[in-house]
Amino acid sequence: MPSTPTPISLVGITGLTGSAALACLLSAPAPFAITGFSRRASPNTPDTPGTTYTNVVGELSPTPANVGSVGGIFVSCLGTTRADVGGIEKQRAIDLDMNRDLAQQARKDGAETVMLVSTAMASSAAWLAYPKMKGELEDAVKGMGFRRTIILRPGALLYDGDRNIKRTGESIYVSMLKGLRAVGVPTTALAVDADDVGAAIAQLAIHPPAEGVTELHNDDMIKLANEFRAAQNKARNA
Repeated sequence: MPSTPTPISLVGITGLTGSAALACLLSAPAPFAITGFSRRASPNTPDTPGTTYTNVVGELSPTPANVGSVGGIFVSCLGTTRADVGGIEKQRAIDLDMNRDLAQQARKDGAETVMLVSTAMASSAAWLAYPKMKGELEDAVKGMGFRRTIILRPGALLYDGDRNIKRTGESIYVSMLKGLRAVGVPTTALAVDADDVGAAIAQLAIHPPAEGVTELHNDDMIKLANEFRAAQNKARNA
């Protein structure tokens, strides 16, 4: 476990997985020098001694300089929907183009590890627009020369409360999955809690995998999240 703060940059910190990842990193049992990029202010206070947090507020296009840090980690939880932005091309501009450009800049800045929150059905050969753009992004990031490329491929993201946006279809599907899980029906193959994705990101930042490309699915993220929370509780009770 690192004893000096590990530099880590995050984009998408106001979304489901990004906010969960940030919360876990701020309270992780290891110190981080966190830089969170967002369009609106996202003030936070670290719980871990030695951890620092800087919020860089502004647009992410054109790509800002100094997205990554030498030897550091770059995490992208950035994403949107066609409905939110008004069309497939506008969604591609964020989910594919902006993500790709930010990752490229982070690599130029010296980041050695990239973590990308993708989707379970991502494939550049897909017919459907969303999994296709996610697959194209995965392919692009894998070719950027990071020492470690970590692709998180969650299914449906489960969450509590109101996301404050109108995603009726998503809300119905999430409610159905949560209902099935409540009566004991296994849902791991289909869905994962957004909080578990965030905790998995924090655990991977503390204990990075071997060099090369690592792809993680729902069950992998749940396992990592449980490991993170166990270490977190142990540190708190020490």
